Amino acid sequence: AQKKAMMAARNEALRVAFRNSRLSYRLVSAGAYFAYVQHPFANETAKQVAQRLAGEHELLCLPGSMFGPGQENYLRLAFANVEAEMMPAVAERLIESQGG
Repeated sequence: AQKKAMMAARNEALRVAFRNSRLSYRLVSAGAYFAYVQHPFANETAKQVAQRLAGEHELLCLPGSMFGPGQENYLRLAFANVEAEMMPAVAERLIESQGG
């Protein structure tokens, strides 16, 4: 019950973080451990975005294209190991990746 409550709190914290008005990424869905996110870069593949997030913003995610065709605009973000209080920092890293 304690672990279930902790994961629910992390999920809610992620959802709140994605309500940041400066964030162009869109939270499509979030389960117990992973979030599916639409990235805002029309001219970049999901792999390019994922590589840039890891290399420049220290944020790991998987390209949506790993999960099938038609997923180039999406990323899979694991949040199960991220403390709830760190979710605003995740949103800030995504905002930083948007540039200007």
